[in-house]
Amino acid sequence: MEKHVAVVKKELRTDVTLNRVATFARTVPGRLPSASKQYLLDKLPIIQWLPRYSPSWIVQDFMAGLTIGVLLIPQGLAYAKIATIPIENGLYSCWVPAAVMVFMGTSKDLSTGPTSILGLLTAEIIRDLKNEYTPTDISSAVALMVGIWSLLIGLLGLGFLLDYVSIPVLTGFISATAFVIGMGQVKSLVGLDNVPDGAFNQLANTLRRLPHWDGPTCGIGFGTVVVLLIFEKIGKKWGHKHFLIRYMASSRAIIVMVIFTLISYLVNKDRDEYLWDISEVDTDGIQTPKATDAALLSKVVARSIAPLVACTLEHQAVGKAFARRNHYAIDQTQEFNYLGVTNIINSFFGVMPVGGAISRTAVNSECNVRSPLNGAFTAGFIILTLYVFSPALYWLPSSTLAAIIIMAVIHLFGPISLIWHYWRVSLADFIACMVSFWVTIFVSAEIGIGAAAGWSVAWTLLRSAFATPSIHASTNSSETTNASGTAPLPLTRVFSTMTGTTATATVQQPQQQPSDLPLNTASMTENASGLPIPEDTLVVRFRDSIFFPNAGRGKAAALEAAQLAYPSVASPRYGDEGERSWSVAAERRLARLRESRGVVVRGMPLAVVVWDFGLVPFIDATGLVALAELKDDLRRQLGATVQVRLVALEPGVRRRFERAGWQLADADGLINGAADLVYPSLERAIWDERDRDSLKGITTEKS
Repeated sequence: MEKHVAVVKKELRTDVTLNRVATFARTVPGRLPSASKQYLLDKLPIIQWLPRYSPSWIVQDFMAGLTIGVLLIPQGLAYAKIATIPIENGLYSCWVPAAVMVFMGTSKDLSTGPTSILGLLTAEIIRDLKNEYTPTDISSAVALMVGIWSLLIGLLGLGFLLDYVSIPVLTGFISATAFVIGMGQVKSLVGLDNVPDGAFNQLANTLRRLPHWDGPTCGIGFGTVVVLLIFEKIGKKWGHKHFLIRYMASSRAIIVMVIFTLISYLVNKDRDEYLWDISEVDTDGIQTPKATDAALLSKVVARSIAPLVACTLEHQAVGKAFARRNHYAIDQTQEFNYLGVTNIINSFFGVMPVGGAISRTAVNSECNVRSPLNGAFTAGFIILTLYVFSPALYWLPSSTLAAIIIMAVIHLFGPISLIWHYWRVSLADFIACMVSFWVTIFVSAEIGIGAAAGWSVAWTLLRSAFATPSIHASTNSSETTNASGTAPLPLTRVFSTMTGTTATATVQQPQQQPSDLPLNTASMTENASGLPIPEDTLVVRFRDSIFFPNAGRGKAAALEAAQLAYPSVASPRYGDEGERSWSVAAERRLARLRESRGVVVRGMPLAVVVWDFGLVPFIDATGLVALAELKDDLRRQLGATVQVRLVALEPGVRRRFERAGWQLADADGLINGAADLVYPSLERAIWDERDRDSLKGITTEKS
């Protein structure tokens, strides 16, 4: 009994997990005060950058903040229209993000506010719940849940989950949302009612009803498009010559809004029936804060995940891109916290979800903004607009707003050349892009991005499941014949052994100089190191983590390669091999493979198997079991004294071997006879001659 107790105590004392917990419990209390201070500093970056603020920067921050404030007026109104909430709520959504950015933002360039994609995703949720709640209440609930999810991701460090949404998925999703948003605004551009849902249905219906387009509405709408295009062309051609030209071009949306709002006012102010639809913006300053209904919140918990993904991905991508361009770094975790706090506070004021926007961020960067303080001026201008300037927006034509939206999203389309690039580079990426694009158009944006992300996850799992090792062994041209068995195959060297492709090149070399043959493919290749391999040695190069999806398949590939190239050896340790003579299927399969791949069984048995772990960052319990079975099967079928040698073991991987009870010993240290040797280099593992004579006298099968 005491012996068992001692064993249990030893196991508990040496258990890695328990030791980690004990170390954590011992060290955390002492580190807590300093860690808490640093934690608070990280959550409020203004504490770090404000003491370094130079008074000379305030002019540039003021100009940048004012410019973004001006841009947010038409964009806030337009994107609220996409979200199908009262358009004045788009303005309500703009001031809190800018104000919070001053205290919590880690990017001087990022402009956070309503975006077209968030407008579309919010509109889809509103469409399904509008019979139970008002659009404003629904959009506020979505904003609150986006904030809660984002804050949880930031606090728990779960941002890596969004890495499963790849760039091709985003390209397809953004292009599709741009098309859906644009088609949704065409009816307002030409003055049509009762247009059906669905982007292609809207396009067909609009073209079929061409004779019924409203003339004055089309004049205002297409006039807005023309003016926007003129300003854009002027900016591209002469913007580099003067800051004022560049400023006017980047602010073209507010300019056309002022022009056509003034025209609308002059034409319609004395009319009982307006000549075209107007927006009738009605604001009374900042709204009174209002909490979200708990029952409504429970209905948007899951639906808010799609806006969360779109919001955070665009925000992080834009932030990183402009930080790299302007030679600084953002804190991605803190940006999740910022988005969370911003959307949570914002949700009390009747808003839509907000995130970073590339167009406004680009303008902010062009204004040479110097710090996040520019957000204070942006917030101030938006609040001033809500209280002072908003009455003028009452006369804003709906077709002008639709034209601003269409011209904004048209630039979001991924170019055809980029889609072709995905096709050329990776079929999986092309499929992910197309799934995202077509499902978003024909089903919904939520399901579109979900289906594409699901495809990316599934493809990643499949790649892991089918990651098999590359197998290398020596061959002489006299021993290796082609598939027909009539002529020797040329010696080759391979400089790449990527899964699914093999690049080979015939080389001239002496007859005694061996090359390497990957026995799991039909092509003759050499291991990437270019090292010659002895005839009695097999090199197994693992090319991914060895864990439950791929462990069994990798074991089978390595064992099959060894059986193809080397004769089976009578191993008394494992009993009478003749007892299995009733089953000939495996032997016949090996014979067929040898013939089809041009492999001739070597004249000497296998002596050494080298496992190269240079590309293996992780191994789990299933992987260890598979390797143990592989080792046992090699000795059972190819010789009881086959040596297994390990190379390039990562410290973490080696610890897992040792914790599993696998006996390992360094080749340069004291050697336990039962232990497998770990070598510092592949060359030494291949050419170490110790114990190679151990197979003398063992009877091999006749080949």
